[in-house]
Amino acid sequence: MNSDTIFLYALTAAALCFGLINCIQFLLKRNKAAQTTGTIISIKMPNPETAKARNSKWAKVSYTVDGKTYQSENRVQVPMALQVGSTVKVCYDKLNPGKLYSFSLLRIAISFLIAAVCILAAVFKLI
Repeated sequence: MNSDTIFLYALTAAALCFGLINCIQFLLKRNKAAQTTGTIISIKMPNPETAKARNSKWAKVSYTVDGKTYQSENRVQVPMALQVGSTVKVCYDKLNPGKLYSFSLLRIAISFLIAAVCILAAVFKLI
């Protein structure tokens, strides 16, 4: 087995683990979560704003649940185009409304797709 094949198998394992962990978290917490619309109150980016590639936006959000306004205890990833004051749909914990979840079925599907492509490339020696 050459190093490219080993790399593809390692990438497959990483993508599968990531997808499975996210899938399990989604299944365990889906009945404990509810959705609402919030307003972004602050944004942090790991890299300078001028770095468009390999960058992300993480926001604290203000939202109302049962007539009470909350500010998120944690940050959630938001699209790069959003700014402070933008509205965004958020998923919060019903028992602790200050905590936000960041479920993404698309992220789970993409991780499994990456794993499938890598395993096919390794098995059929496409690289």
